[in-house]
Amino acid sequence: MSTYSMDIIGRLGLSEYSNIFDYFSIVDHGDNFIIRINKDSEENIKLINSMLADNKFIISNAGFNSYGCYSINAHKER
Repeated sequence: MSTYSMDIIGRLGLSEYSNIFDYFSIVDHGDNFIIRINKDSEENIKLINSMLADNKFIISNAGFNSYGCYSINAHKER
Protein backbone atom coordinates (compact mmCIF):
# COMPACT_ATOMS: atom_id res chain seq x y z
CA MET A 1 0.00 0.00 0.00
CA SER A 2 1.41 3.38 -1.04
CA THR A 3 0.61 6.92 0.04
CA TYR A 4 0.34 9.72 -2.50
CA SER A 5 0.27 13.37 -1.52
CA MET A 6 -0.73 16.49 -3.41
CA ASP A 7 -0.33 20.07 -2.14
CA ILE A 8 -2.37 22.75 -3.87
CA ILE A 9 -1.29 26.31 -3.12
CA GLY A 10 -3.36 29.25 -4.33
CA ARG A 11 -6.42 29.22 -6.52
CA LEU A 12 -7.62 26.09 -8.25
CA GLY A 13 -7.77 26.26 -12.01
CA LEU A 14 -8.16 23.79 -14.84
CA SER A 15 -4.51 22.75 -14.55
CA GLU A 16 -4.92 21.77 -10.88
CA TYR A 17 -8.10 19.81 -11.59
CA SER A 18 -6.30 18.05 -14.45
CA ASN A 19 -3.45 17.15 -12.06
CA ILE A 20 -5.94 15.72 -9.57
CA PHE A 21 -7.43 13.50 -12.30
CA ASP A 22 -3.91 12.37 -13.23
CA TYR A 23 -3.40 11.21 -9.64
CA PHE A 24 -6.67 9.23 -9.80
CA SER A 25 -5.15 6.99 -12.46
CA ILE A 26 -1.93 6.46 -10.45
CA VAL A 27 -3.51 5.63 -7.09
CA ASP A 28 -4.35 1.93 -6.85
CA HIS A 29 -6.85 0.05 -4.69
CA GLY A 30 -5.91 0.28 -1.04
CA ASP A 31 -3.50 3.19 -1.60
CA ASN A 32 -3.88 6.39 0.41
CA PHE A 33 -4.25 9.78 -1.24
CA ILE A 34 -3.80 13.03 0.69
CA ILE A 35 -4.76 16.39 -0.81
CA ARG A 36 -3.87 19.58 1.04
CA ILE A 37 -5.45 22.82 -0.13
CA ASN A 38 -4.13 26.15 1.11
CA LYS A 39 -6.92 28.55 2.14
CA ASP A 40 -9.32 27.53 -0.61
CA SER A 41 -12.98 28.26 -1.09
CA GLU A 42 -15.69 25.93 0.13
CA GLU A 43 -16.96 25.51 -3.44
CA ASN A 44 -13.65 24.02 -4.63
CA ILE A 45 -13.48 21.73 -1.60
CA LYS A 46 -16.97 20.40 -2.36
CA LEU A 47 -15.99 19.85 -5.99
CA ILE A 48 -12.83 17.91 -5.04
CA ASN A 49 -14.81 15.78 -2.57
CA SER A 50 -17.33 15.06 -5.33
CA MET A 51 -14.53 14.18 -7.78
CA LEU A 52 -13.10 11.73 -5.24
CA ALA A 53 -16.48 10.07 -4.69
CA ASP A 54 -17.13 9.83 -8.44
CA ASN A 55 -13.78 8.08 -8.87
CA LYS A 56 -14.47 5.47 -6.17
CA PHE A 57 -12.43 7.02 -3.36
CA ILE A 58 -13.54 6.83 0.25
CA ILE A 59 -12.76 9.92 2.33
CA SER A 60 -11.53 8.78 5.72
CA ASN A 61 -10.73 12.20 7.18
CA ALA A 62 -11.15 15.81 6.06
CA GLY A 63 -11.01 19.24 7.66
CA PHE A 64 -9.14 22.47 8.31
CA ASN A 65 -6.04 22.65 10.48
CA SER A 66 -5.10 25.60 12.72
CA TYR A 67 -3.30 27.28 9.78
CA GLY A 68 -6.40 27.32 7.57
CA CYS A 69 -5.19 24.50 5.32
CA TYR A 70 -7.84 21.96 4.29
CA SER A 71 -6.68 18.35 4.16
CA ILE A 72 -8.48 15.37 2.62
CA ASN A 73 -7.32 11.82 3.39
CA ALA A 74 -8.86 9.23 1.08
CA HIS A 75 -8.26 5.74 -0.25
CA LYS A 76 -9.47 3.97 -3.37
CA GLU A 77 -12.25 1.40 -3.07
CA ARG A 78 -11.61 -2.15 -4.13
